[in-house]
Amino acid sequence: MGFNSTATTLTLTAKLTPIGRQKIVSNNNNLIKTFSLGDSDANYYSPLTLASGTIPSLGGNIGPNNTVSNSTSRKVSMNSLLIVNSNGLLSKPVSSQSINVVTEVNPVGYTTVSGSGLTQMIIDRNDLSTDSLVNLFYSFGLPLNTSEDNNYTGKTYAQGGYSNTALSGLSVDKILVLAIDKASYGDTIDGKTLSVSVTTTASTFTIYSTYQGGLNTLPVLDTLYSDNSSELTKYGNNVSVLVSDDIMKPNGGDAALSWATGYNLEKPFSVRNKKSYNLQTNSNLGLTADTVVGLAFLDKGFIVITEPTIVDNYVSSTATTVSFNSVSTDVFQTITCIADRGEFGSTTNRTFEAGDIPRISEVGLFDDLGNLIAVAKSDRHISKNVNEFLALSIKITL
Repeated sequence: MGFNSTATTLTLTAKLTPIGRQKIVSNNNNLIKTFSLGDSDANYYSPLTLASGTIPSLGGNIGPNNTVSNSTSRKVSMNSLLIVNSNGLLSKPVSSQSINVVTEVNPVGYTTVSGSGLTQMIIDRNDLSTDSLVNLFYSFGLPLNTSEDNNYTGKTYAQGGYSNTALSGLSVDKILVLAIDKASYGDTIDGKTLSVSVTTTASTFTIYSTYQGGLNTLPVLDTLYSDNSSELTKYGNNVSVLVSDDIMKPNGGDAALSWATGYNLEKPFSVRNKKSYNLQTNSNLGLTADTVVGLAFLDKGFIVITEPTIVDNYVSSTATTVSFNSVSTDVFQTITCIADRGEFGSTTNRTFEAGDIPRISEVGLFDDLGNLIAVAKSDRHISKNVNEFLALSIKITL
């Protein structure tokens, strides 16, 4: 239906007009100067107001190339406007705080991908002549040959290598790569929320993602979307490691522990006891180096499994599943529109009569030349008695 969705708050999301879209990319965030309140959906001959979910919308939500649209048509207008005061003004300056632009990261929600949502492949770094996907070894920052393997097998951490660390197993000839359809996640996958199930001829392996321990407090780990340890920067900026009870349990194989602990729960590290991984053994602290079975490239949507027990026994499997939460970044400007007491008590709507209470269903936002930059529609009629105070927060996604 062409109705606005039901909502429970008075925070309205505006759609930019085409001229608004043009101006907002070429001007600063001080573009919007005034606002008007409209009642283009009110017939005051009837005492009935439009309930939630019955206000006509302005434009659909589909943009070009399957994107989300934040635009109206070129000819959008407001049919009737509330009158600000006895001077007959139809618009009023927006609040001075409205120039603030906010960035907000929001969870998209858990999803499970399998079948056609996953591309599964074995890549051999030695197959330089027939498999073009061998290029991905470089994309993932993995060693490309036996010479580079020496950093993982012949040099200790103190010597600048990884031979005595949890990352030592990342130097392999073959990797199993799971590519997640980009339509299944937001800006980036949340690196603490991954769960992978891979069926091989040997067994079914359950794999989880986690972060390095000892670098951050547990509450801080809960807030991170990727591992921020310096050891992982060579693989990319949005990476987490993969571990599995079926290969080795936490803290070097403690049978009482599990990588599954805290999965799919709020505050997994600080409250739910999710296990971080130990990069090295530290007997003074009772820590034993863990075994990393691969890496997750969170913004690219790739799961790379390096553990030979899994890779060497893998056959093309439709039973492979990947579950995760992802996040999307919302950049927006919030325009605050204040309708004080004694204001907006009448309207240009021809059905309005003395004694009627204005029924607001739209807010227009204008630049200093009077160009309509954006229009926000409410989900229902907002009644404002002339003696009432009303504050509306209009959100414009940039």
